[in-house]
Amino acid sequence: MTKTIITVATMKGGSGKSTLASCLAVHWHLKARQPIIIDADPQRSIARLSARERKLGGVRVIEDAGGESWKTAYQVAEQSGLVIIDTPGFRSEATLACIAASDFVLVPVKPSPFDIDRMLDTLNLLINGAKGGRRPEFRCLLTQTTREAVIAKHIRAELAEAGFPVLKSEMANRVIYAEAALWGATPTLIEPRGPAARDIAAIADEIESVLEGALETKRVASA
Repeated sequence: MTKTIITVATMKGGSGKSTLASCLAVHWHLKARQPIIIDADPQRSIARLSARERKLGGVRVIEDAGGESWKTAYQVAEQSGLVIIDTPGFRSEATLACIAASDFVLVPVKPSPFDIDRMLDTLNLLINGAKGGRRPEFRCLLTQTTREAVIAKHIRAELAEAGFPVLKSEMANRVIYAEAALWGATPTLIEPRGPAARDIAAIADEIESVLEGALETKRVASA
């Protein structure tokens, strides 16, 4: 990936937004990508993690919950090349501005019948309501899934039918996410060859593939 801004956004609490952002950052950090996280969420979940013993493996975290966190992301991207923004878990002007500034938006979706109706509405707001009318590349990601669960398959199909592309990879429900967080770590730091680390690696690889495909499409269009 070249200079890239990735925003993790949702307006439904409990979907694993901050966990996902921190896990991806640690994965790419260990791949020598030198990512920087912009913690734009007033809850400061990632900032709190980075203050614990393992400090997210050394990933740099910048707190900026103000309305211009997207500008911070632009500036930092010039230095590191890769920025991940953890946005507030609600609709805000700051969230929409971050989406508009992004190259890729990742929308975590918990496979629950109580969540999906609202998620379909909020996906429209998040993706189509970005400032300036700019629609970045985006994908939904099923989180907290259970192997072979019927509900996950149903939610995946419902999102696809509504026109929202979904990553093939999933973030399975595993206790190691919470256990690692106790130490300010992620599964990739605690069990680098474990199933959760493999889940994160697969998600990261798929994101990179989507971004590379989008870049190639732009090159062809401008040729």
